[in-house]
Amino acid sequence: MEPQWSNWLERLYDLRRDKSGSHERPHKPALLLSIIDLVDRGVVTCNEVPLSDELVKTFKRYFAVVSRENDQPTIQNPYFHLCGDKFWQLVPVAGESAIYKTGATSGAPSVAELRRRVAYGTFDDGMWHLLSEPVARHQLREALIARYFPDDRDQLAALVVANQATPAAEPLREEMPPGRDGAFRRTILEIYDYRCAACGVRVILDQAISLVEAAHLIPFNVSRNDKPTNGMALCPNHHWAMDRHLIAPVPDSKKRAGIWRVNEERLDDRIEGQRELVAIAGKSVIPPGEEKFYPALESLRWREEHLVTAY
Repeated sequence: MEPQWSNWLERLYDLRRDKSGSHERPHKPALLLSIIDLVDRGVVTCNEVPLSDELVKTFKRYFAVVSRENDQPTIQNPYFHLCGDKFWQLVPVAGESAIYKTGATSGAPSVAELRRRVAYGTFDDGMWHLLSEPVARHQLREALIARYFPDDRDQLAALVVANQATPAAEPLREEMPPGRDGAFRRTILEIYDYRCAACGVRVILDQAISLVEAAHLIPFNVSRNDKPTNGMALCPNHHWAMDRHLIAPVPDSKKRAGIWRVNEERLDDRIEGQRELVAIAGKSVIPPGEEKFYPALESLRWREEHLVTAY
């Protein structure tokens, strides 16, 4: 079961979305949470998800919680463009041709046109197998929230409970699926181009084995946050040192991704082995390739506070 989980979680952690600006659009994960909700309530009972009024209504409820900035609840966009992630297809009504063309970059058709030309959306068999199992479905929900909406978790949990068909329905589970660590690792290493954000080392063997590791800025057991903005690619030495609060990426008004600070009470540059750690003090964090994945300010502040309290 675990290899299957790893495959699907890696794909869910890397949904293709709008890359403009520094904001990750919430539409696709919000749609997936909405479909999970419909399966929970028995509204969707087989691997056929029409663009129904109930799906639209549920999507708007979730979207109201997770939307930011100028996000608009245009369900036609994720319903159509989720096809680009290659585990969702739109099945045309009889007599109509396929509406989605591989590699499509144009805007999505209107809701009216989708309803006229599409009978329903359907998942690949592997994904539907997970969605159709109650425990796996709850774990998928948890993974989506951890990756995309950790700050909204309490509100989403309340929404899930409120949407249940009976008062006796169990609350949102907190257990995570197997393979979550691997999905987080792959996401972080790719956005940092397999380069340590502290020293810049970059070693890849056979396009699969990398020297660097994926580190949470606020530990997962504290934050339940797998967003890339709560992660950083680090070599084993700098990962070890950060986790022991010997070094920390901290906020800086001039460096958008932050700068490195060292615990001067515990490190001495005259001692061999510590000299390399002290040397990064004041240097900028080597950022990921896209601004929207830069370390979150609250994550940098957490590291700064714990570096100070570790003195």
